[in-house]
Amino acid sequence: MIPPPEKSQIRPEHLSNLKTSWTQIHAAHIPGPQGQVAMQELISRYHDAVDRYLRMKIKDQNLADDVLQEFWQKVLNHKLAGADETKGRFRDYLRTILHRLMVDHFRTRKTTSLPPGDLPEPDEPDKDYDKVWREVLIKRVWGRLELFEAGTPHNRYATILKLRVSDPEASIQELVDRFNGGSGQSYSPEAFRKTLQRARMKFFDLLVQELRETIANATQEDIESELNDLGLGSLYRKLK
Repeated sequence: MIPPPEKSQIRPEHLSNLKTSWTQIHAAHIPGPQGQVAMQELISRYHDAVDRYLRMKIKDQNLADDVLQEFWQKVLNHKLAGADETKGRFRDYLRTILHRLMVDHFRTRKTTSLPPGDLPEPDEPDKDYDKVWREVLIKRVWGRLELFEAGTPHNRYATILKLRVSDPEASIQELVDRFNGGSGQSYSPEAFRKTLQRARMKFFDLLVQELRETIANATQEDIESELNDLGLGSLYRKLK
């Protein structure tokens, strides 16, 4: 887990116009180029999480492939066009669909490869699902931070934060020496420390943005609840 930022960067007023996964799935079912782009973004965003979750829950990998294929066929054939954002978080909606697909496939094949209790009902906690979602979420946030660095002149947030995460016990001077030796730049310990602090803030900002895109009209309380449910609550509590 990344080190927490020094102060809260939850700024709803800056994120109020973000598209959410709900609006994205609606847009993906609109005929024409705009819908095709939205569909590609939707698949790119969730393919990894869906694939990993199905393979974790289904011991028969051929069956997991079948369920994965059917899920994306439903998406591509506009079977999810009626997604209702008033029913809760998008990740809960997604899990409900996957649960139904798995149950249907197991009933059809009468297989016993899924031990009892491995597939909790959608309204019950599923640590496997939360784990996959959390890991994919953090991976996406790192990707956003890397894009931010790449698109901002002289910005080294991702590089510096990765240095700290890779060796949390190292002193600032040790990290500075590694950074200066490999980047061709020269940072003082104080400049490095300030950049590291800003990098943490930016990472958390991007994390909140990522969460907001999965919850329609998300409030501050919604974000805090989502952080807690995904096991990221300590990251937020250290900000207060």
